[in-house]
Amino acid sequence: MTEVVRFKSVVGPELAGSIDLPEGEIRGWGIFVHGFTLGRNSPAAARVSKQLAREGIGMLRYDNLGIGDSDGDWGTVPSPSRCRTPFGRQL
Repeated sequence: MTEVVRFKSVVGPELAGSIDLPEGEIRGWGIFVHGFTLGRNSPAAARVSKQLAREGIGMLRYDNLGIGDSDGDWGTVPSPSRCRTPFGRQL
């Protein structure tokens, strides 16, 4: 089962995400961090996350700023902000 969510980014605009809920016993949680210009529903992100969920690992995948259903404008985001996780950690 996939749940659509929205959450605030570290620079302000909201990000759109999908949580693929784990099936059966919960074995853990992960974040699918895809290429900058890909969306959360790209075939690779969706397939990998859904398979992990079937194996008991819940996954969050999200659209970067200005991509897909997320707010903001990708072209105006300062480049250091592009290299942070949704939780504010610099990569």
